[in-house]
Amino acid sequence: MSLKGNIEVSKRKFCLFETIDMLHRRSRLYKDSSKMTQQERFLLMKYDLKLLENVERMVEHIGKVYDFFLSAEPLEEWWWHLDKVASGELEVEIGLRQKDKVL
Repeated sequence: MSLKGNIEVSKRKFCLFETIDMLHRRSRLYKDSSKMTQQERFLLMKYDLKLLENVERMVEHIGKVYDFFLSAEPLEEWWWHLDKVASGELEVEIGLRQKDKVL
């Protein structure tokens, strides 16, 4: 799994459908996160932080084609609930999860 080639949210304007695709890609990364290297997980955290830094702008942008109110995705996939993140209703904690337990 590689995160190389991803573009930071703040550096480029995404078309609306690219942005929705980005949310689907983020969900796939979430599901496959146990297969990531530590470096890939750090990079994903960096991109998540960029998204959070631009949350209001992204809610406005995505909201043109996506109704956040109808989102059926679990809250753990917070990127589908950016409206709640922007309003403060949903708090997001960015951090590394322990991949394997060391005894």
